[in-house]
Amino acid sequence: MFVAALLLTCCLSAPTEVVVDSETITLGALIPFPASDARAALPLGFAPNPGLARRIPKFEIIQKLNGAKLPVDDLQIPESILVQRRAVGLNRDQVTRALLDAFTQRYSGANIEITNIELPPVQVGTGPVDISVTLPAKFDPSASVFVRIDIRGTSFARSAFVRTNVQIETELPVVRNKVPAHSAIQANDIEMKLAPVRGDVADQFEGMLAKRDLEPGQVLTKDALYMPLYVQRGDTVTVKASSGGITIAAMMRAKASGKYGDTILVEHLTGQGSTMARIVGPRTLESLQVTK
Repeated sequence: MFVAALLLTCCLSAPTEVVVDSETITLGALIPFPASDARAALPLGFAPNPGLARRIPKFEIIQKLNGAKLPVDDLQIPESILVQRRAVGLNRDQVTRALLDAFTQRYSGANIEITNIELPPVQVGTGPVDISVTLPAKFDPSASVFVRIDIRGTSFARSAFVRTNVQIETELPVVRNKVPAHSAIQANDIEMKLAPVRGDVADQFEGMLAKRDLEPGQVLTKDALYMPLYVQRGDTVTVKASSGGITIAAMMRAKASGKYGDTILVEHLTGQGSTMARIVGPRTLESLQVTK
C-alpha cells in the first residue's frame, strides 16, 4: 500500500484523449506538469484544425524528451494520445453583419433587411475569425439567395455557402403609364420610385418594346422587354448626318441587320459609296463617318 501511494505521488500520467484550444501543442497540454517543470513547454507541433483531431504516439513524445535531454522516468504515457481541437459554430451575428455589408455595397443607398439566415454546420476555432462574403453576380431577392462566405482564422481557412433571405428597397424604374404589348417604351412611361427589388430589374429601356401589357405601378424588369430588329439587311433606310446645326438625310441600303444602338454598314442605292451608321430607330440611322 505504501508503494502504491509512493507511485501516485512520484509519477505524472497522460490521458488517452485531450482537448486543446490553441494553434500549437505543448507537452504541458497533455500532462499536468508543475509550473516550474521545463517539460511543460516542450513543443509537439501544430494542433489540428478546429473540430479535427491528431494522434500523437508515445515514441514521438519520448524521442522529443530525449532530444531535449529531459527526464522521462516519472511519466506514464499511453501508447498514443488523441488530441482534439476545440471548435465552435459560426457566429450568427458576425455572419449577418458580413452579409449586410456585402448587400449594402451592391445596393448603395438602399433599405436592406436580412430576414433569415441558415448557417451551415461549419466548425471554427475559438479565436478571432474573419468572414468575407461574395454575392452571386445575379440573384432575385424575392427568393432565397445562396451566398459564399470565406472564413479565415489564424491557422485555417475554409469556404461555405449560406442560404439567406433579404428584403431590398431602392429607387427602381416603375411603369407610370400603361404600355400595350409590342409598343415602344417612352421616357415619360417610366418614373423612378422606391420599390422592393424583384427579379432582374431593367437597367436601360431605350429602343425596347414591351413583351406584354405593362401596368402602372409594376417594376420594369428585363424579362418584360425585348429589343426588336430595327433594320433588316437590304432594307432601304434613312441615314442622317449633322454638321454645324444643319442636318441632311439620304436614302441608303443596309448591308446588315441590327438592333437599336448597333453600328452597321450602309451604302448608296446606286451601290457606289458606303459609310458606317448607328441605328437610332426603325429604319433610321445616324452617320458616323465621312462617306467613301
